[in-house]
Parts: sequence; C-alpha cells; structure tokens
Amino acid sequence: MATRLAEEGQLESLEDLEHALHFGNLFVEGLGPRRKQMIAAILAERLGRPLITRSRKANSPPRALLLEIDRAYRERASSGLLRKIAPRRFNPIAEAWLPVMHVSREGSDFTALYSNSKRAHELNKTGDWVVIHYQRDGASEGRVTVVTQVLDPVGAHRVVHGLDGVSGAKDG
Repeated sequence: MATRLAEEGQLESLEDLEHALHFGNLFVEGLGPRRKQMIAAILAERLGRPLITRSRKANSPPRALLLEIDRAYRERASSGLLRKIAPRRFNPIAEAWLPVMHVSREGSDFTALYSNSKRAHELNKTGDWVVIHYQRDGASEGRVTVVTQVLDPVGAHRVVHGLDGVSGAKDG
C-alpha cells in the first residue's frame, strides 16, 4: 500500500500524505473513505507532538505574561519582524510562512508561533491562534494556546487555553 500511495498519489513524505488526506486530493485505486480515515488517524498519532505535561502548577507562567507574549508576537508577526519557517505539515509547497518568536522573560524561555494544526486550518484560524511553549530552569515544558473569543458584538477577548481552566483578558 505504501508503494501505491507514493507512486499513484505522487507523495514523497508523510506530511505530503497527511496534506492530501486532509484536503481531499488523494486519489488511489482501492483507497476508500474508511481506509483514508484509518490512515489519517495513524498519521495524526505518528506526526503529532509528544504529550506535554506540566509537573506543577507553580511552573506555569502568569496569564498576564502569556497574554503579553501573545500580543508582542502578533504585533511583530504582522509587522514582518520575525523569522519565518516552513512547517512540514499542511505545507505541500514548503513555503516559509510561519513566523516564530523566541523570548526569555521572568526566568522562563518562550517560543510563540501561530497554530499549524489541522483544526486551525479547518477553521481558518492559522493567523489567530497563537501557541506558546514555555520552560523554566529544567522543568518540564508547558504549552498554551491563546485565541480570540468573541463574546458579544461589542468586543473580543484573547483567551488562554491550556492552563488550569481558561482565562481571558480584554484586548487593549
């Protein structure tokens, strides 16, 4: 099956296969919807990030700091001030489109980038959802996602997902 996928599907990598399955442009004789779903599930597991755990609540940065990093990242990304990388997933032409920011604040190291997840692509949120990875002095790495939540016609809030519960703050 792998040979047929590579030859008939003209795929060179697992990322190419994932993209073709996700965007529905994989046509291989004998590969029906159920088998495509099975392959997609296996790829999601194989290509997904390892499970990130937090060892203690004390290692989590304050929400205000995460929202500050989110704001700085979005400003620098929209101004074109950040280095761009070419993600391997959902990027069949290997375009460098994903801005990345590394910063150290309050004794922690942070990496911020827009989400390149399947769900972010499905909902057209690759320019809104910001994933922030953080680590403090050898402690286990943590990760949060900051998103825009529209609560009413008057305004939107940036909300932090991934800490203990969900917390937000109004855009300023």
